[in-house]
Amino acid sequence: MRLFFALGLDENVNQAARAQLTSYKNSLCGIGRAVPDQNLHLTLAFLGDVPDAYIPRLQAAVQDLQLPAFSITASTVEVWAHPRIVCATLAPSPQALLALAHHLQALPVWPAKADSHTFTPHITLRRGVKDANALDLPTLPAQTFACRRYGLYASPSSQSGEHVLRDSEGRVLYQCLHQFDLCCES
Repeated sequence: MRLFFALGLDENVNQAARAQLTSYKNSLCGIGRAVPDQNLHLTLAFLGDVPDAYIPRLQAAVQDLQLPAFSITASTVEVWAHPRIVCATLAPSPQALLALAHHLQALPVWPAKADSHTFTPHITLRRGVKDANALDLPTLPAQTFACRRYGLYASPSSQSGEHVLRDSEGRVLYQCLHQFDLCCES
C-alpha cells in the first residue's frame, strides 16, 4: 500500500479556510484535473509502497512525538512543470512544520522515499498541468489553517487489488489510517 504522512487540513477549526480553498480549486478551469475535495492535504513524508505489516510499527514510531502545533498560511498559487501540478504554497513555512516533516522523513522504521529536491510544503490543487499559460490563475486569497494533528494516509491503487474508494467522478480517494496529535502551540 502506498503510504504518506500529511496534514489533512480538515479539523473543525479549518472548515472556513478549507471551504474557501476548495472553492478556489474548483474555480480553476482549463488543462489538468482537479484534485478531489476530500484529498486536499499537505504531504509531510511520502513513504512509498509499505507492506501492511509495517503500519503498526509506523504508528508506534510516531505516537510519542512531542512536536508543537502550528499554523500555516496558503497565500500563493504556482504551476510546477516537473510534477505538472498547480499548487498553493506557503509564505513562510513555519519552523515547526519543517521539523515535523524532517522527523517523519527520517523514521528508521520505514524511511521516506529519497527525494531529489528539497521539501517544499504545498497543497496540490490540480494535476496534469503542463504549462503555466494553460490556466488563468486568479489571486489566491490567503487561507490560514491551524495544524493540531497529522495523519498516516493510504493512496490505494486499483492494480494492487485493494478496496479503492472513489468520489462521484471516479477519482481515487485517500484514506486516513490514523491521526496523531501535536502538542499545544509554541
